[in-house]
Amino acid sequence: MNSRALVSVWLKSLVMLVAMSLLGCSDEPSTSSMRALTDPPEGFKQAHSGMQIEFPRDMGPHPEYRLEWWYLTANLESVNGEQFGVQWTLFRNGIKPGPYANDERDKTLGWQRNEVWFAHAAVSRPTQHRFADRAARGGNGQADVVADPFRAWIDHWQMASDGDGHWILEVAEPEFRFRLRIKPQLPPIFHGEQGFSAKSAGGGGSMYFSYPYLAIDGEITILDQEDTVTFTVSGQGWFDREWSSQYLREDQTGWDWMALHLDDGRHLMVFRVRGAEDYFSATLVAADGTAVALKPDDFSLVATKHRNTQFGQVPVAWALAVPSAGLELDVRSWPGEYWNTGAMRYWEGPVTVEGSHNGAGYLEMTGYGD
Repeated sequence: MNSRALVSVWLKSLVMLVAMSLLGCSDEPSTSSMRALTDPPEGFKQAHSGMQIEFPRDMGPHPEYRLEWWYLTANLESVNGEQFGVQWTLFRNGIKPGPYANDERDKTLGWQRNEVWFAHAAVSRPTQHRFADRAARGGNGQADVVADPFRAWIDHWQMASDGDGHWILEVAEPEFRFRLRIKPQLPPIFHGEQGFSAKSAGGGGSMYFSYPYLAIDGEITILDQEDTVTFTVSGQGWFDREWSSQYLREDQTGWDWMALHLDDGRHLMVFRVRGAEDYFSATLVAADGTAVALKPDDFSLVATKHRNTQFGQVPVAWALAVPSAGLELDVRSWPGEYWNTGAMRYWEGPVTVEGSHNGAGYLEMTGYGD
């Protein structure tokens, strides 16, 4: 929800960053820009119920929408039992709508193409979190996505199909690097109403699908001063695709999202959008890939423990119950702090699952901290 990164506070930071660093505007975003955070600006399309997701088309970009992302989280273990979390996200933000990718004008726009790209990458260990980010202007080849064969990149960071049913993800930074081989084990699943994921009871939302179970292996290298250590790792992951032009209402302050892998082969995505009245949504995926959208009355999600961090207090333990599915789960963040501290700060880190079932997953939280 994807992730996948993206509440009104996040969007305000994004608008300011775009305005100041890429467009050469004044230090403050305009009033019209701030209104555009919750209402789609003129010319942009808006996701709505009844829309259809198509493959491979919707693995590619949607210039007619304002914001979208490609988002991977992974819970990995080395051959010696060391635990790792990996996150990689590529964001596309439209400044003005279009043109469509198949428009002939698109071939000549170059630097004038009206979009910017951002990417975040992180490697987590218990009590340790390393984060890096990148930014690019669209239209010059520095960042983009191609749907078929799938390829998403920004600079030298890349996720691409290898032609043999795998995606290869490569990221290299001064403090860490990783190369992962990723293979979906289940077909993609659609959230909400056949892919339309509402974000409030009053309207608004996104198109949202996921690959809920990825088999992953590869290498992670940690560079610490002059000491470099490479770990051979394997495990599982979750991949999100989401796009829209309007997400949250003005009274909504952030969200809590988690994707979990359970020891009986099921997978569970749940989120809470915090506001004047919290909004809940979830999807339960059976071991065979069958997905069921859960209504707010079908489950409960309650924060049970908070942690004081360098940027303020955040919830780090949750009671999650789905009575009809026999799930009574205790979801806990790893020890430590997992802030992604770019221009748009948010919490992104691994979690463990205990209770009626054991498991692992990822937790994303936005709108917290000073």
